[in-house]
Amino acid sequence: MVELGQWEKALSVAPGVSMKYWKKLMQRRADQLMDEDNDDAIPFCIATGDVQKLVTFFTRRGQLLEALLIAQVWGRGHRAPMTSAEVFDQYPLRSGSLLLHDVCTELAEWYFQDGCSVLAACCHLAVDNVKLAMSSLIRGNELELAASVGVALGEAANQSTAYCLELLARKYMTPPTCCFSSILTLSADLLQMIPDNHALLVKLCAFIPGSPAEIQQLHQKCGLPAPEDCGSLAEEALRDGDLFSALELHLLSSEPERALQIGIAHVKEQLVGSDWTVDVVHPILDLLSYIRTERLIMTKMTEARSELLILCGYIGALLAISRNYTSIVPALYEYTSQLMKRREVSVPLKIEQLSVELDAWRACAQNNGVYVTPPYFFRAITLTNQRLCDYVTGSNLPSHSDLQLSCFTGQRIQGPVFLLEDNKSAISLNDALMWAKVNPFSPLGTGLRINPF
Repeated sequence: MVELGQWEKALSVAPGVSMKYWKKLMQRRADQLMDEDNDDAIPFCIATGDVQKLVTFFTRRGQLLEALLIAQVWGRGHRAPMTSAEVFDQYPLRSGSLLLHDVCTELAEWYFQDGCSVLAACCHLAVDNVKLAMSSLIRGNELELAASVGVALGEAANQSTAYCLELLARKYMTPPTCCFSSILTLSADLLQMIPDNHALLVKLCAFIPGSPAEIQQLHQKCGLPAPEDCGSLAEEALRDGDLFSALELHLLSSEPERALQIGIAHVKEQLVGSDWTVDVVHPILDLLSYIRTERLIMTKMTEARSELLILCGYIGALLAISRNYTSIVPALYEYTSQLMKRREVSVPLKIEQLSVELDAWRACAQNNGVYVTPPYFFRAITLTNQRLCDYVTGSNLPSHSDLQLSCFTGQRIQGPVFLLEDNKSAISLNDALMWAKVNPFSPLGTGLRINPF
């Protein structure tokens, strides 16, 4: 009867043979209908309790809400009324919670790629995946909402909340976004909500401009030494071998240039060796990047500024590779190369080396950033196959009459646009956010910080 296509008759008499045979026949019929993309396969899967196959069927067709509904029902213990142990033992199913988790993750990714990071976070929270929920909000640049959710969730979201508060503090600390008083009340208060906040408060006090009285007030609020005492304390820390503390104190002193001199020399020494990693040199470069802008762009700081920007660009490129920020990796390598061509500096990098690394990355990055055989010189970073790119609300919207071309790719920007400091050059807001997270300086190489948050 099956060979004649008389499935209904065959299925009606199959239980007379055995329930096991009946289920196999039902599964064959369901597979046939699914291959034909026929909705009639649905009751066959439900009747046999083959929830995984049904969820896969809906997911493949993009019907994620239907897949979620099926997974939710299964997770609550409802299934087809079959009690024969011999039927179900041979076809073990994943637990309802795992199946629901997988479907929610798939639906969350669909929402996120559609520019709906809040809905994506809701999907993750529905299955108590706090880490991915916070990640969705942060990657969608919903920082205020992410901070509120993180504070409400408490300990489960501590790490993500701290990172979110740090980004929010960066958002409000860059002039001329706001005046000194608002910086004092916003950035400092946000950072003081983070448990281990000493280094972050140092960066804030080192970067914020102001009169001597205002800077003194900020130091007191953050519990840091007075600026006039920081120089001697820095030298003492350096004698004790505490390089990072010495750099912090030099940045807080009246001569922050000393921090650049010591810090850049240390980073260059590390890069000459063969066992350095990004995790070792990036914290130092990140700290040095918080030197006050008016000091950094002084004429006498040209060489130090060039070296700092080049090193931040190169390490930023490696960080972008490690985080799968694929859209900005070529731009970061090009940025570093152009800075090296612009001025001859003493850094342990060569333009040819950057070109070789970029070509190797392009060869390794397959299937949207899934690395097959990482090149040997990427040993300094930890590669991941996860998609971690930022994607803000409106990223799928078409560009309007005010056409903007990306200075990274030369192509039309889709979605929100971020204008650089010359008010002419533009990049997408997604690229700007990812750039700022791995390299704090503007893509134009001016020494100004980028603040797209």
